[in-house]
Amino acid sequence: MPLYLNASHSSRIRKPGSKTPSVKRSSSSPFSTLPRRKPVQRRKSVGNEIHVAGEDESEKLDDTGQVISLAGISPVSNVLQAIKHSHGSMFSDVPERAGMNSTRIAEVLNFRRSLPSIVSLAHIHALLAASTRTEREVANLIAAGNIRKLSVSGRGNEVPGLGEFLVQTEDLEAKIQDSRLDSSTAGKLIELLHQQPRSSTVSVKSLSAGEITALRNAGFLVSSGISRKSSVATTAGNRLTPATISRQASGSVEAAGGEATFESLGGIGSARSNSCDLVPTGSGSELILSLPNTGVYLRLINDARAHLLHLLGKSKHKEAPLYLLRERWDGAVDSDNKVSNAKRVRGEYAGVLPGRTKKWKQLYGLNFDWVLEECLGAGLVELFDTGSVGHGIRVV
Repeated sequence: MPLYLNASHSSRIRKPGSKTPSVKRSSSSPFSTLPRRKPVQRRKSVGNEIHVAGEDESEKLDDTGQVISLAGISPVSNVLQAIKHSHGSMFSDVPERAGMNSTRIAEVLNFRRSLPSIVSLAHIHALLAASTRTEREVANLIAAGNIRKLSVSGRGNEVPGLGEFLVQTEDLEAKIQDSRLDSSTAGKLIELLHQQPRSSTVSVKSLSAGEITALRNAGFLVSSGISRKSSVATTAGNRLTPATISRQASGSVEAAGGEATFESLGGIGSARSNSCDLVPTGSGSELILSLPNTGVYLRLINDARAHLLHLLGKSKHKEAPLYLLRERWDGAVDSDNKVSNAKRVRGEYAGVLPGRTKKWKQLYGLNFDWVLEECLGAGLVELFDTGSVGHGIRVV
């Protein structure tokens, strides 16, 4: 037997033309005989918004035909409770794992504190049933001096639900007293408010030029582009007498009994006036009552509404289940539940931090439920029952 070996004796080298016997290797895995499956669908985060891979949103949601009203599930039963509820539920609490430094957290809290304590009238109607009864209650509270209605010039016809706001009288007076106005100017404005509880404007003749400048700079008065003719004497409570009504022009507000009669009958907003009753003026003989940072408040509401409608617009039929829309609004944030904690321990993805979502970067932590109430009151969206996945939201 030769003591040397060449490469041809190696089992790893085959001569040209030689056939390798096919040997079927057996697997020791007990799962080798099971049928193959597609990989498990996992949640993805695209643009700080939650999506589920493979989720089919092309199908239209089932609709039982029942339109859901928030008045049935709302925790409030009157206008004052609705105003307090709106103030308390507007923003979400800053989470412990916010993903924001102390400077950003202070900026968010200061922004919230600077906003005026006003509530849109559309928001109140979303929380309460029977709009006529609600308007009568608002009129009675205004007459009693508990609340005051503020009108925003140029917003009522352009943006739904942003033409009229309600504010509690005590909050309004506290804002005036805590401002940088001198005591005489602040006291003069409060006195004028007590004299005219129904009016949302202040006559320029009742204030001096210095007081008007100070109140404008502080944000409590804004210019008005129109002035109303008021040559008709009214009785107590701004209600016209029958003898005076009979002498008014046909079709005018005064011929129907005046503004007080319109509000007591449940009219929404203010009565429309004829074009002859409104006289354009260059300087304006009336100033509209306002609150500081009202413009910032309106921009925040507009951005929140647009974002919610944008999230709904991503679906083919512009509708989505309520739970899915809530997740998209929150932006797949990293929560503190047991599942998220277990994923963090294993080093798996558990969501983004709240500070990176649009809810906190641009909307300062606006609560989803509050924005939903605002959109429902303005008639932008509709809440309906799907019968299978709970409540659904659709664009009207």
